[in-house]
Amino acid sequence: MKSRPDFYTRVEIDQIVEEIYRTLEAAEERLDRRCDDIYFPWGITISSLTSQTEALQREIVVIQRYIARRPEALASIDKRINISTDSHRRTSIDEATPTNRGELVTKVKSDISDTNNHREEISADTYATLVIHQFKLECLGDRLQKIEDTTATMKEKWRRGDEAMRDFTDLLVTDSTKDTKVNQPVDYVTLDENV
Repeated sequence: MKSRPDFYTRVEIDQIVEEIYRTLEAAEERLDRRCDDIYFPWGITISSLTSQTEALQREIVVIQRYIARRPEALASIDKRINISTDSHRRTSIDEATPTNRGELVTKVKSDISDTNNHREEISADTYATLVIHQFKLECLGDRLQKIEDTTATMKEKWRRGDEAMRDFTDLLVTDSTKDTKVNQPVDYVTLDENV
């Protein structure tokens, strides 16, 4: 182990202080670089903004092509025809009657299949979102069918259980009345002979 002297010369003190300042400066530079990477990631932000801008430009081109194929849409915009969204309102699942719900699901599925037929007019991102929603609807339909099947099975089991309990209680009541012979008249003459 190296022992430390009790006294330092002025030159040694200057060297120690200089070493401390160099270490502090290196640590400060390292911290500055790290903070810049964390709080000011200009390189990362610029590249992500560039890629997002390119994606938006591609989306704009797709929308422009779609609009170019539909000149009636531009004409209606130029004529300033205000179409009310209230007149095209669809019934939601929550507002539908129980008999109407199946028709709504069928309608939604048919709308999605119509959209699949025109997918060349829809951007790739929108089409992917629609496919995901279609998959979710199919999964929900499967889950609803499983719930209905399970409910029907449970109702059948309860019905059979109720019948079994009724048969069992009828059997118990019948056996107990046979033993006690409550419904038959008592023959006292036969009782005297047996005693």
